[in-house]
Amino acid sequence: MEYESLESKIGYSFDNKKLLQESLTHTTYVNEHREEDLQDNQRLEFLGDAIINAVITTRLFTELAEEREGVLTKKRAELINETALSRIARYLRLGEHLLLGRGEEMDQGREKASILADAYEALVGAIFLDSAFEPVSRIVERHFREALGPIEKVSITDYKSLLLEICQSRFKCLPRVVVVDEIGPEHDKEFVVDVELEGKVVGRGRGRNKKQAAQTACKEALRSLNYPLS
Repeated sequence: MEYESLESKIGYSFDNKKLLQESLTHTTYVNEHREEDLQDNQRLEFLGDAIINAVITTRLFTELAEEREGVLTKKRAELINETALSRIARYLRLGEHLLLGRGEEMDQGREKASILADAYEALVGAIFLDSAFEPVSRIVERHFREALGPIEKVSITDYKSLLLEICQSRFKCLPRVVVVDEIGPEHDKEFVVDVELEGKVVGRGRGRNKKQAAQTACKEALRSLNYPLS
């Protein structure tokens, strides 16, 4: 199999092409081609997961020098998850090069977020084994930047967890997130949630479910506390 176009998109040319092939080989393909003595990408996925975590953690630690551990952890979680990694895989067009079993092929496996995210982790593991930490670090940072935007400017969407962290740090107490109203008929209800801090309402949100309303209220509370949201 020719990989020149993929290597060009990745920004890395493998010395050991077998590592690249292994990173793209799903376990279902191996199961259907046992006579070929192939390796699936699960071990490389395990390695790549650790490499990506190290690269992104280092970048966040360096670029966000004023942030506390809890906030850094949440920002990392926004970056390193199935949704984000599958977006990078789609940006690199990894799906076109995957080796899948017939069942996964018919089940649109090339578009599955879980398979794409795993393949990207495996790819990173393969690049690391073919080079070293410094070059793979540069490549991972570039992939994240090009597919997701600046790493240090990632937006946090779990506003409730972030608010709890900020309040515990600043005020040494936790806010109350309370459903204060339910509007409309049962089949089309809207919830209203308040965030109370030290006896004052600091945020209010509405949503079609309690979780959505709570997230909106917590986001408004963060703004009222002058926390910078991208």
